[in-house]
Amino acid sequence: MLKQIYLANPRGFCAGVKYAISYVDKVQETTNENVYVRKEIVHNRRVVEDMQKRGIIFIEELSEAPEGSTVVFSAHGVSPAVVQEAQNRKLKIGDATCPLVTRVHKKARNMKDTHQFIYIGHEGHDEAIGTMGEAPMFLVESEEDVEALKDKIDSNKPLTYLMQTTLSVSDTKKIVEKIGEVFPFVEHPAKDDICYATTERQEAVAQMIQDVDAMLVIGANNSSNSLRLLQLAQKTKPHSFRISSADELNIPEMIEQNGIEILGITAGASSPQVLVDEICNKLKNCYSNLKIELYPESREDSMNFKLPKNLIQIN
Repeated sequence: MLKQIYLANPRGFCAGVKYAISYVDKVQETTNENVYVRKEIVHNRRVVEDMQKRGIIFIEELSEAPEGSTVVFSAHGVSPAVVQEAQNRKLKIGDATCPLVTRVHKKARNMKDTHQFIYIGHEGHDEAIGTMGEAPMFLVESEEDVEALKDKIDSNKPLTYLMQTTLSVSDTKKIVEKIGEVFPFVEHPAKDDICYATTERQEAVAQMIQDVDAMLVIGANNSSNSLRLLQLAQKTKPHSFRISSADELNIPEMIEQNGIEILGITAGASSPQVLVDEICNKLKNCYSNLKIELYPESREDSMNFKLPKNLIQIN
């Protein structure tokens, strides 16, 4: 029987997600026209559905937006080719890319004429697609992928690496070590690209994992940082699981059958607090004596990104 829930902190919305959501909200406030968002603004259906209820229109491709309309790019960033397409179609552009992702794009642009790039990331992820559009890059997801590049990298040209901001800290460290082993001439960046929020949320899970029977990760199945949190938890507590809403919580199967008495709860960087509250309420309704509290060693996420003065670029 479940007796105790510890809430990880930090959990849920990171500064980049808050920035992207605020960006779209502000754009909608300042225009009487329809506002279109290319792709999911963040990888969370609840956030997207709430925006749709307020009249925001989500599209997969720019061709779905009328010429001259207002289109906002999602938090994950876009390639220069997408920006060019938007300009060709005379769209009014809003860029809600997380500033930490923008920083990786700038590094690629600044070095693309002098360096070869290895990109550590997940194939097909929106952030990876956007960043890899800045310059030719070799994508790697594992140490084996690095080995496979031996005959593709020019040893006479400078080499460096970039990475998706939402990766597993420990897994990425192994890949970076392999890059250094296979390509001893590689130039290691002074600082890696994994964002503070990803790191802090993984550290919070690692800190509390010994004091719980399992972790519940709240996040979408296409949220990279949520999946990394789940992988981290399952290494130590294999009964850990991920759901994206209270409707997906099967208490007999997920809690009772695994004998979980102490449950840790965290949430991916694009998961709103309302999902945490709804899941906790569902558990409280099932277990009348359930205690819910912050994990004692938790800390707050105080990072914030300021919106730019000019939200829309008119071509």
